[in-house]
Amino acid sequence: MEQEQQSDKGQMIYLIQIKVAYKTKRGNGYINNYRTMEFPTRMKSLEDMNASPEMIMKLMASLKLTSKKIYDFHVTEELYRKEISESFAHKDKDYNK
Repeated sequence: MEQEQQSDKGQMIYLIQIKVAYKTKRGNGYINNYRTMEFPTRMKSLEDMNASPEMIMKLMASLKLTSKKIYDFHVTEELYRKEISESFAHKDKDYNK
């Protein structure tokens, strides 16, 4: 009974601040750019964020980076993470989906 309750537990929602890095093409070279941003998410690690194309596209859109000149967009580091609440709609056992 107790194991059922833990498997039906909702995913934790975090407020995180991250640093993203990307390159812009300028002439024959590239310029490195870095930005920090803060947003709520259910992702548990940086690897999960970088592995999800949907997450990367949402991050790029929120920074208004939709140009064809953007290359190598990725999350470089996590500055802080704070637990906000628990999701009712998304269960912890379904995280890998």
